[in-house]
Amino acid sequence: MLRIYRRQLANRCTRYLSAQDMSDFDKEVKKFDGLSGTWWKNSKDPLLLMNSIRIPLIKDLASKLPESEEEKTVLDVGCGGGYLSEELSKRSRLKVLGIDPSSDMINVAQRHAEKSGAGDNLTYRQSRIEDVEECFDIVVASEVIEHVPDIEVFMKECMLRVKPEGGGIVITTINRTFKSWLYAIMIAENVAGFVPPGTHEYRKLVRPEQVTGILSEHGFTMDTVSGMAYNPLTNRWSLTSDMTVNYTVTAIKS
Repeated sequence: MLRIYRRQLANRCTRYLSAQDMSDFDKEVKKFDGLSGTWWKNSKDPLLLMNSIRIPLIKDLASKLPESEEEKTVLDVGCGGGYLSEELSKRSRLKVLGIDPSSDMINVAQRHAEKSGAGDNLTYRQSRIEDVEECFDIVVASEVIEHVPDIEVFMKECMLRVKPEGGGIVITTINRTFKSWLYAIMIAENVAGFVPPGTHEYRKLVRPEQVTGILSEHGFTMDTVSGMAYNPLTNRWSLTSDMTVNYTVTAIKS
């Protein structure tokens, strides 16, 4: 049954990565290899603080799916150094697998998990999404799709890892607008220094309607579509109706 579902979904997404796409992907991995030493160094890192809204979103979605929380599994795609995977495993009973193509990032995540006493419900694996064979109750791609060479191919692979009966998906990313270019790239990278210059490319940013369109086309019903706002004065994130910079989409497989 699961193989049939995967084949049907794969047949509906016929695009594949070109040689140029793969080259871009490899460059992206190397770029983040170079950033691995910056993880867990700053407790005020906006990406770490984003857990204040990411984790409730994931737990809320989990509560709407069949089975109890401790029986549910989560795949954190592009987990980096483990900000979300580790904190989610500690603040819930969900079984979390964090994957990342960067061996340096996975090493950072594993070392920090060991030092912080993370539980048995957290596992890390160096892997691309294409190489994951299991399916999960929830697949999370948080601050990832703005770095992939082809959003449709990437989202297809994520959707293939969602359990066909009652699974869900959680995405957070950056919109492609003038305001997002100003705040998320020019100011965040080049003025405030929240992330190193060159972390984001405007051409790769993704509009909400692209995300919701792909999900709807492949049988997902939107659960939450909301903006996300960061206040640098209070170091707090909040959900908002303004989706012009950061936003989140959660959806359930129909």
